Amino acid sequence: MSNSIDNINRLLRGAANQGDASEKIRKAAENDPAVARAIGNLTEKDLAEISAIINDKQALRRIMSTPKAQALLRKFKG
Repeated sequence: MSNSIDNINRLLRGAANQGDASEKIRKAAENDPAVARAIGNLTEKDLAEISAIINDKQALRRIMSTPKAQALLRKFKG
C-alpha cells in the first residue's frame, strides 16, 4: 500500500495547481480502495502523463467530452 500512497502523493503534487481537482482525487483515493489501487499501479510515465493532462485544461476538456468518458461519468454518478 505504501507504493499506492507514494504514487497518489506524486500525482497530487503534479496536479497541485488545479486546487479542487487534486483534493477530489485525494479524497477519492482515501475513500475507495479501488481508486487507491488503480493509482498505485500506475507507472512513473503514466503518472507524468496524467499530471500533464490534469494541468492542461484544453486536453482535459477534449478527453472528458469523448463518448467513453461521458459514459463513465454517467455510470459513476448513478
